[in-house]
Amino acid sequence: MNAGRDGLRTRDPILFQVLYNAFSSVVDEMGALLQKVAFSLVVSEGRDYSGTICTASGDLVASGSTDLPAHLGTIPFTVKGTLAWVGPHPERFFREGDVVLVNDPYIGGTHHNDVRAIMPVFLGGRLAAFVQCSAHWTDIGGAVPGTFDPNARSSYGEGLAITPVHVVRGGVLEREVVDLILRNVRMPEVAYGDLLAQIGAVRLGERRLQELARRHGEETIVAVMDEVIGYAEDVLRHEFAQLPDVSIPVEALIDRDPGADDDTPLAVRMRLTISGDRATMDFSESSGLARGAMNASKAVCISSAVVTLKMIFPHVLMNEGVFRAVDFVVPDGLLVSAPFPAPTSGMAAGVYPAVADCVLKAFIQIAPERCMAGPTGLLNIVIGGYDPRPGFERDYVAYLWLEGGWGGRPAARDNHTAMTTFATTATNQPVELQERLFPLRYECYRLEPDSAGPGRSRGGLGVRRRWYLTEAEGVLSDLGDGERFGPWGWAGGGDAAPNRFVYGPGTPEEVNIGMFCTGMRLEPGRILDCFQPGGGGYGDPFERDPAWVLDDVLDGYVSVAAAERDYGVVVRPLATGGFAVDEEATRAARSRPRRQRA
Repeated sequence: MNAGRDGLRTRDPILFQVLYNAFSSVVDEMGALLQKVAFSLVVSEGRDYSGTICTASGDLVASGSTDLPAHLGTIPFTVKGTLAWVGPHPERFFREGDVVLVNDPYIGGTHHNDVRAIMPVFLGGRLAAFVQCSAHWTDIGGAVPGTFDPNARSSYGEGLAITPVHVVRGGVLEREVVDLILRNVRMPEVAYGDLLAQIGAVRLGERRLQELARRHGEETIVAVMDEVIGYAEDVLRHEFAQLPDVSIPVEALIDRDPGADDDTPLAVRMRLTISGDRATMDFSESSGLARGAMNASKAVCISSAVVTLKMIFPHVLMNEGVFRAVDFVVPDGLLVSAPFPAPTSGMAAGVYPAVADCVLKAFIQIAPERCMAGPTGLLNIVIGGYDPRPGFERDYVAYLWLEGGWGGRPAARDNHTAMTTFATTATNQPVELQERLFPLRYECYRLEPDSAGPGRSRGGLGVRRRWYLTEAEGVLSDLGDGERFGPWGWAGGGDAAPNRFVYGPGTPEEVNIGMFCTGMRLEPGRILDCFQPGGGGYGDPFERDPAWVLDDVLDGYVSVAAAERDYGVVVRPLATGGFAVDEEATRAARSRPRRQRA
């Protein structure tokens, strides 16, 4: 029998499981509707969205299988922040049929582009829960198309900030509010389509919860919501209790502050303490506020820590119980706990992956079989301009990202090329659709050979894209990290090559765009070349099975030269085609002391 912290119990454990699965299915259905109805490519194809169910107090109950992880860890802060914003009597603000919109990073959000729709669920006449839907809007205003601006010095330069406001009241669209929002964004028709899709998604979620309540009873639904939270906390506490008591300091570096006058890195520092069944994550020693847009709200810091824990312990239900099993120490006013109006649009490329790296670096020392070396990061790229092609003839904003490699794992042969840990459920936006919807043309999109960190377990490969504008001039902005510090290796594994983003490669006009660029002019026909790193390696690469190295050479993942240089495996071409390992030369190469390796 499963019991929540308040002692409430379902009638039987089967009903507990049935209803939890039903909650997740409700959110999955919300996500499916949003993906099919949304107008923007970033939502409909990239799946940069999430849905959740929360209790009446804002505690996270359930998410779906396609929801963006980074959103999920911040949703409780969004709902609780909204409740705090509206005052002590939420039933006076929320009425049946209402939908409230919010994107303010300092009310439990991420950055301005992530817009959340929140709808109350009333059962038996009382506020019993909330359903929520978050989606990345391609543009939310500001100085540059797509809103990402590393030069922003405050929230005021990062687009429209929406504090909790009704866009639907009692089932009726608040047209004046919607018009005000759309007046402040580029491509308002796309934003309007995404907004209506989000409203439709939360209405569907609310309706499905009403149906569950009619079938199983309103009190049972509320009781099970509390139970699943208590159950997740108990399971994670049990996992902590199996680990040794430790106190481990770790650090992850961000390239620099784009608003500073020097190149001093920013540091996210965490001390993991485990004592019995309790864990503490202390971020007190992290850098102070950045002047440029690399800060993050406290909600983002805790979200990253919680989501990475979920990666390490995937069997634990993703809900408020995970938050309750950890004591977070995040003092105000740091890089990881920015107050209003500090700029935060780069949080997904800076603080979020840095916090995830800290959690992985700590747990890989005590539970290596559950962890991996350093994964790829995130580079936000936005191109905007006017599309003169017949039938389009409009302004456009294209938001692009790349996949990269995840880190080598002691419990597995290799790791994969996938989306960043910020957005593991997101997908790549097909180049065919990008070329159809925007005046872009790709000439290269590939896994990059020799881009993974070498190790006994190799990291996943990095990705290279080369593309150009086909028509009129455009402007480019990017906001990322990882040009100086590539994904880290562990236990003798090598680091992966860092990010690189170049304009006009191989020409006299070649420009290193780097990770921080605002409003750069692009000419049609001139190449953009972007490399997103692979993952770091785990373990001594000279201990990797030579047959595995040969497989990588045959697959084109590792060159013949890198096989010998990085792995000490000498591969010779065969007269009949293909390659084979020269075992004698390999033994000689691997006998070299580590200090003599290339």
